[in-house]
Amino acid sequence: MNEKDLEFPYSKIKASDGNDTLMSFNMGSPGVEQKISILGYDKTLDIPFFAKFSEKPRAKKLTKNEIRIYRMLDGTGLTPKLLQAVDTDDYVYLKAEFIKGSRPKSRKMTDEVLQLCLPLSKYHLTDKNVDENGLKMSLSHGDFCPWNVLVSEGSIRLIDWELAADRTLGYDLFTYICQVAILFEPEKQLLLAIDDNMRFVKEYFYSFGITDYKPYLKAFAMQKWEYEVGKGNTRLSEKYKELANIL
Repeated sequence: MNEKDLEFPYSKIKASDGNDTLMSFNMGSPGVEQKISILGYDKTLDIPFFAKFSEKPRAKKLTKNEIRIYRMLDGTGLTPKLLQAVDTDDYVYLKAEFIKGSRPKSRKMTDEVLQLCLPLSKYHLTDKNVDENGLKMSLSHGDFCPWNVLVSEGSIRLIDWELAADRTLGYDLFTYICQVAILFEPEKQLLLAIDDNMRFVKEYFYSFGITDYKPYLKAFAMQKWEYEVGKGNTRLSEKYKELANIL
């Protein structure tokens, strides 16, 4: 096929990453957050890589945020290694280490997944360590779910950090529990899903010297409610609204 006949901006991607790469492209789901995902092989570096190319304003913002997180957490092993970042007025291009791994065998919360939540409490994107209600805050992944967790070479790694932000403690832990319940037990009340995982909830908050987790659970429910309302996702927003009202 002639390059000019392609229905996506291949020339811009090529300009970002040179000529010595082999790439496959996924156009992504239509919408304000649509971005092109790329799985490629860099012949110069002799390594595979994963990349994102964003042109839409919302998608550009998310990719910029992910680049920021990769730079902040460089060397921690929590994120893939950032290989290249290009930020222009027209587009944002992120190129990162390709992590070869598998999804967790169990969708349920485990001790290994819990331990992945804890290190993030050491990091902050802002100087704000508590919210307006005095609840402790730290960096959170934002979409901490089984589909963003990879088991690679005996360790667990997190991918897709574009929603990362400072939030109240427990946000990622509660996200994992609730999103799994919503997907696989859609009729189940979220509070029951939390109760089913109470051992992990208590262990998480005890590690920070917090005995009452409920204010953090309510803050999480309110944040998720507002987020899903903003996306126009009525079903999910109602689930989180119900959880917030119970608390």
